Amino acid sequence: MFDTIIVGGSAAGLTAAIYLGRFRRSVLIIDSQKPANRFSHAAHNFFTRDGVAPAELLSIGREQLKQYDTVQIQTGEMTDIQPDGEHFTVTLADGSSQSARRILLAMGMKDTLPPLAGLDQFWGTSAFHCPYCDGWEQRDKPVALYGRGDQAIHVAKLLRVLTANLVICTDGATDFNASQQALLTKHNIRVIETPVSRLDGRDGQLEQVVFADGSTLARASIFVRPVVTQHSDIAARLGCEMTPNGLVKVDQQGGTTVAGIYAAGDMAHPFRQVGVAAAQGAMTGAGINSDIVAEDFAE
Repeated sequence: MFDTIIVGGSAAGLTAAIYLGRFRRSVLIIDSQKPANRFSHAAHNFFTRDGVAPAELLSIGREQLKQYDTVQIQTGEMTDIQPDGEHFTVTLADGSSQSARRILLAMGMKDTLPPLAGLDQFWGTSAFHCPYCDGWEQRDKPVALYGRGDQAIHVAKLLRVLTANLVICTDGATDFNASQQALLTKHNIRVIETPVSRLDGRDGQLEQVVFADGSTLARASIFVRPVVTQHSDIAARLGCEMTPNGLVKVDQQGGTTVAGIYAAGDMAHPFRQVGVAAAQGAMTGAGINSDIVAEDFAE
């Protein structure tokens, strides 16, 4: 039996494993190797690693874990987790199972892109969702923002700081109120309501937005908002309380509302950043270790 099984081997999971490994905790990381940022060309805002490819970042993390001989990594898909007395049994897609005293869910979130023709080929290279992640590289370039409502206004304000050449493509009639329209006008942010037909470009580089009436808009990049959901319903099936926006509710040390089950990273925090996920992994790794210490040294 392991002290902890970590489901997910990205920033949160690997960081938690380091904390646990340094206390000689036996840890099994079960990783599907499908992180949400695998489509991104680079990870940003991470101290000493700004601009590194996500795959390289994970490779460095895995390499550093090798010095901790109580930590193992197994490639696989978790299909179920069941309480079993004072521990938990984790079942994998290949039918195998492993047991642990504690479980850390660190599977990240899943992005479902809007049904915009051509978007897939540009995702992560010239089509993005996060101005904090990719806005700097688009500074002073012609940028499109695909969306409507309050969320579009929020992202438009961020992008307008970085480029004066910003156009919102609403793909139909807008729902901006009068004050929002005035704000956009004041900051020279153009709005095009014409339905969007497709995105055109080559080799991952967006070149233009093509509208249903045949008109085009030359753009170097586009920002869209994907639908973000949990990779698995396992947290809910275990009885963990969820937040109104679909995240796993956790305390400061990553504990869920179910004893022995922890969650960290994007699936428990709305700010989807590598640095934030790593910080959550650190807090949760320390939290799990403290929990085990308290149990083992109980009077």
